[in-house]
Amino acid sequence: MKDVFAEFPAGAKCTRCRQHPNIRLTSHHTILCCSCFLHYFRTAVRRAMKKFPIERDQPILIAVSGGKDSLALWAALNELGYVTKGIHLDLGIGDFSKSSIDTVEKFAADRNLNWSHYSVAAALGFTLPEIQQRTRRAICSICGTIKRQLINRFSVNEGFHNLAMGHNLDDEAGRLLGNLVRHRTQYLDRQYPYLPSTHARLPAKLKPLYRLEAKEIRTYCKLMHILPLEMECPFSKGATSRTFQEALSFLEDKMPGTKRDFLYTFIDRRKPPQLESAFQACRVCGEPSYGEYCSVCNILRRMRGRAEANGYHEVRE
Repeated sequence: MKDVFAEFPAGAKCTRCRQHPNIRLTSHHTILCCSCFLHYFRTAVRRAMKKFPIERDQPILIAVSGGKDSLALWAALNELGYVTKGIHLDLGIGDFSKSSIDTVEKFAADRNLNWSHYSVAAALGFTLPEIQQRTRRAICSICGTIKRQLINRFSVNEGFHNLAMGHNLDDEAGRLLGNLVRHRTQYLDRQYPYLPSTHARLPAKLKPLYRLEAKEIRTYCKLMHILPLEMECPFSKGATSRTFQEALSFLEDKMPGTKRDFLYTFIDRRKPPQLESAFQACRVCGEPSYGEYCSVCNILRRMRGRAEANGYHEVRE
C-alpha cells in the first residue's frame, strides 16, 4: 500500500523548515520532514473545520470503523482540542467485525478516549449478511442505508448534534466523478463536506479529512503510531466507487494534483447546501422518513414479505 515516504540525496531540504526531508507530496510539488508533514496534516484538518459552523467547545461524535481514516480523524480532532467521542456499529460480518471492534477498543484505550459500541443485530434482530441474504439486494447498498440511519439514531440518542466521518479526498473525488458520469444531479447539491441538520432526529454531517489523500492519511497513522485495521471488508470487492477512484488515480499518476483540483474546483467556491426538510415520521419506528416507512423499516418489511412468501414468519418489523 502506498505512502508518501521517500529517500532524498544529501543536501535536499524540507520546503518548510529546510531540514532533511523524509516525505514527498507530489500533488503539492513539495518535500517535507516528518515534523512538517504533521503540521501540514493538522493544518489541512483545521482548514476543513473552518468551513463548518462548529464551535471548538461543541462535542463531535466520530463514526469509527477501525480503519485508517476514522482513527486518524479521531486522533487529529483530539490533537486540535475538539471534544470528541467515538461510535462504532458492529455489522456482524464474522472475523472482520470482531477485528474492527478490537482495533477501535485498543486505539481508544491507549489514548483514554470514550466510545460507544452498537450492533446491527441488537438493533434490528439480524446481522448485515443475514439481511442481505433475505433481501437479495446488493450488500453495499444495504450496508450504506442501514449504517447511515442507525448511526443517525444513536448519535441523537446520545445527545450529539454533529457527526464526523472519515471520508478522504479520494473518496469524495471518486464520488463526485461517479455522480457526474452517471448524471446523478440529485446528489450533486449534497456533494459538500458539511451537511446541516434538517431534522431534530438527524445530526449535522462533517467530513474533516476531505482535503487529505488516502496515502497522506496512511503516512499520518505511521508517524502517530496508529495501528488501523488492515483487513478489508469481504463484501467490498467490485464496489463501483473503487472504479471511479482508480480512474482518478490513473490521471493523478500522469498529472499530479488532478484529484485535488477536480474536487476543490467543485467544492471550495460553494457554500454549505441549503437542504429542505420534507420528512414525516415512519409509521413503524417514528424516525424521519420521506414516505410512510423509513428506509430501514422498508428493508425489514421486504424481508418479512419474502419470508411469508416462503412460509416463514420469523421476520419482525
